Amino acid sequence: MRAFPIVFAALIAFTAPAWAADSFQCSQIPHAQAFLNKLKPGPNTAAAQHHLDAAKKAHTDQQCVAELKKVDYYARRSAAADQKAKRTPAAQHSRRVACADPMHQDRPGGSDYKGPAVSGCKRTL
Repeated sequence: MRAFPIVFAALIAFTAPAWAADSFQCSQIPHAQAFLNKLKPGPNTAAAQHHLDAAKKAHTDQQCVAELKKVDYYARRSAAADQKAKRTPAAQHSRRVACADPMHQDRPGGSDYKGPAVSGCKRTL
């Protein structure tokens, strides 16, 4: 019987920091704004800013905390997208285009080419 209160107290002691990590406070608004300012523009960043503005205008702590949870959701998505964009080289997004040569005048830069101009393909013949 004595072990139960000790185990229960230990459980509370170790899980309390986990509960605190999920809690939000209105005093965190300046930190949230500083974090949002570092994110690249995009739909998630705009949504996070919208909810942060709502948190600033909230009349109760409960409303403020609810909006800060939404800020956290969208800011995490935006930060993940920024990290993904940083890892993906820009060269993977651009396509290599075969330019015209004397035998292939229907490619960009050729006399028979009918499409839009392609930078890097000089006019031949």
